[in-house]
Amino acid sequence: MLKAIAGHTSARGICRYLTKKDRALAEDYLNIDAPEGARGFDWAAVMDETRRVFGNDIPWRGKRVRTYKHYVISPDPKDGASLSALRELATAWAEEHFSEFEVAIIYHDDNERGIPHAHVVVNNTNIETGRRLQDPDPKALAESLQSIAERQGLTTLRPPEATGVAARAQRRNPKRAPETYRSEYVRRAEQELVDRGEYSWTADIRARVRIARTVSRSEAEFRGILSAMGVTVSDNSPRAQRRDWIYAFADRPARRISGERMGLAYGREHLEPLLRAGGIRRLEDAGERAIAEIAKRAVEVGNLEKLRSLSDAVALIEASRARCTADLDVFLKRSGNADVSAASYIRSMGLLPTERPTPCFRLSEGKGTTGRNASRTESTRATEPAPQPTAEKRREGSER
Repeated sequence: MLKAIAGHTSARGICRYLTKKDRALAEDYLNIDAPEGARGFDWAAVMDETRRVFGNDIPWRGKRVRTYKHYVISPDPKDGASLSALRELATAWAEEHFSEFEVAIIYHDDNERGIPHAHVVVNNTNIETGRRLQDPDPKALAESLQSIAERQGLTTLRPPEATGVAARAQRRNPKRAPETYRSEYVRRAEQELVDRGEYSWTADIRARVRIARTVSRSEAEFRGILSAMGVTVSDNSPRAQRRDWIYAFADRPARRISGERMGLAYGREHLEPLLRAGGIRRLEDAGERAIAEIAKRAVEVGNLEKLRSLSDAVALIEASRARCTADLDVFLKRSGNADVSAASYIRSMGLLPTERPTPCFRLSEGKGTTGRNASRTESTRATEPAPQPTAEKRREGSER
């Protein structure tokens, strides 16, 4: 079971509640530098400071600010899940959905039957972009948890079948489930061609879309980069039960495939809100420009091998969530990843800096601006015309 609770205060209260009377069985952290083996670490102070620095403690349009999300993960009692199994489940789920947020996971067994359960507290600030956490779809979060639990051999808890009016509404307007819930789905025919070293047009489209989604910051930019790489993007049929994009080669329009047939990470329902929010933004500007330029040149000269190498490098950056080559080395050492060729390609092409870039903090209104936006803000402010009085605006309007 997955239960979601919104917090609107400092994280100190939830931290005290979860750690009082030394009842925490274990603690896991994501994007929080906690001392190794330390118990009772004050992670609430870290979250509060992050929100303050990024100016995300300020109410929005008169509404109370949501400071954090609190999720409770409870396995089926019949499974008798161990603490280690629960930790594996909770951390995998948190990394899938909140990899760019500060997360504290506290484990308890203080219920009536002593069943371990996890409390996942997610701070409201994306540490990569500074944006506030947008409330994820509860159904998608729950479905993802069931999928991870199923892979780990735990019992899945599916919602009951609709009855009465709800069942009739579903029959009238059915929404087809995606063909796969995997973010990356490679069909057998495509994999066999790749294993034999032969050309697969599906793998070719997949490589180009992966590159475009990594460096794009808007839907228009996503379509433009794909167009430069010879791929068109169109909407699927309006009669289709799921909204999706159709990718096809510009010079071979018969070679076409919908995004979700390659995995949910390539579908419209995943990419559209992501691009609307500014894209993945995992790379610095120089890295994004380098990737876009390499891909464009590779397509112009028909060098598919170079395009495939670039796509493999992008996939490694996404999987490692690396911001610099030092992060990449840590990931390779921890995971034992043998794909050193992609790592070498990343270094040789300068796709990642050698050191983690300094974050650009955004202060709250009235307290100034720092970082790379400061000079632009001041220059813009200096060149803007002074606001006209209301009476003068009215007079101009009547004259027009």
